[in-house]
Amino acid sequence: MKFQGTAMMAAVFLSLGLYYFFVDLPAGQKEEAEKERSEKILPLEVEQVLEFSLTGTGDPIALKRKAPHSWKLIRPLSASGDSAEVETFLSEIENLKKTRVVEENPNDLSIYGLGAPLLKIHFKFENKKEETLLFGDESPMGGNLYIKRESHPAVMMAPASRSQFEKSVYNFRDKTLLNFSTGTIKHIQIISEKKNLELKKKGEVWEISGDVDAQGDKDAIMNFLQSIQFSRVREFVDENPDSLEPYGLNPPALKLILESEQGEIHTLYLGNPKGEKGYFGKINDSKNIVLVDPKLFDALSQKAVEFLDKTLLAFEEKEILELSLRSKNETLRMVRGESNHWDILSPVKTTADLSTINSLLFDLKEARIAEFIKISLDIPKTFGLDAPRKSFSLKMKDGKTWTLQLGNETSDGQQVFASRSGESTVFSISKEAVNKLFRSLHDLRNKKLLEFKNDEVNKILIKTSDKLFELRKKESEWHLEKPEQIKTGHIGRDLIWT
Repeated sequence: MKFQGTAMMAAVFLSLGLYYFFVDLPAGQKEEAEKERSEKILPLEVEQVLEFSLTGTGDPIALKRKAPHSWKLIRPLSASGDSAEVETFLSEIENLKKTRVVEENPNDLSIYGLGAPLLKIHFKFENKKEETLLFGDESPMGGNLYIKRESHPAVMMAPASRSQFEKSVYNFRDKTLLNFSTGTIKHIQIISEKKNLELKKKGEVWEISGDVDAQGDKDAIMNFLQSIQFSRVREFVDENPDSLEPYGLNPPALKLILESEQGEIHTLYLGNPKGEKGYFGKINDSKNIVLVDPKLFDALSQKAVEFLDKTLLAFEEKEILELSLRSKNETLRMVRGESNHWDILSPVKTTADLSTINSLLFDLKEARIAEFIKISLDIPKTFGLDAPRKSFSLKMKDGKTWTLQLGNETSDGQQVFASRSGESTVFSISKEAVNKLFRSLHDLRNKKLLEFKNDEVNKILIKTSDKLFELRKKESEWHLEKPEQIKTGHIGRDLIWT
């Protein structure tokens, strides 16, 4: 009987639980949703809006949904819409709640500014229903706005201002200059009256041609492309100009051409400035004239040196056969031997310290150019490069050589002028980097007294003027045998490592 009573109680609790989760809770949630919906000025969901239009003091503006999260302007002109801006605007209306109903059946709408409202927004929904919101005056105390649905008589008040909803064509129009993905661009051309600059991507490497032929800095070029990608139209100036000449676009002062891996071409033309506001421009083959940020014009006017790779030398350690360091006092020459050992050939013949050589090569790989000074080495005397004070040379397995020449210090003494073999560019590198590269003979030579493998040592003899110390290794432990027998722990290993 006890069991039957317990089972009955369990069944009752289960029934109550099921009722709560499947009846009571959904009913409560539904009631809450209905309450929230009733508080809204217009119970809409952004996803259900197919088309909407604004009628105010200017030309009517209308937009139509092309796809989820994609909108198109259809009045007063046909153009791509700024979808993010459109959906933000619709979300503001969706979330607009009334603070109260001011009057259920007003006789005179004009006292609320709703007799001839300055702004109307008309909506078309998926269910083929339509609705219009009328926006009137702000309340005398401020901070609230009188709003009315055209299909309902009541005048409502909401915490908003009319300026929130007064939008221009510019607000809703797509302001993208060039629509491309940075990672897909493989070819960049900048053509101007004074100079031409070309950057080509081969594999993962960018090459520069124009004033200078050199390898490009990938990060600098990516930042440059991103500055273009995220640039926006400041103003739509003229949709159908009679002539391009008043805007300085026939011919343009500057022309940018981007080519993607898929063969897509993106072109931007820039002309005259409009005071300090920006520069007139034209996008691809479109007719309309736009205004762009002056910072974009500055970015496109950069010199080739701004895109040069600031890596001093890119190499693989295993490819280097010889190292040569020449300074005023000495010339050090080192060659790679067997098993990746290094030998010093001059000024003395001796083995090199492998860890120091590896440290030197690491510092060379990490070294960066501080600043590009000139792209033409026509006056090397100015930089002290007609008779370099120091040089650093490498010889590779493929027979190629690379040399870094160092001249005078900069006026502040913090950097050194330099040039690389096969290039006409003068640049500076930090004095700290130079000091890391130019090691002395003492730094580079092997300073070990004896060469042996630690695990092969089984016996150590140390003789002084009056005593003989003998240590022997038994298995992995060291023991002092003479002058007395003592288990010594780590002393044997410590002596080997010394």
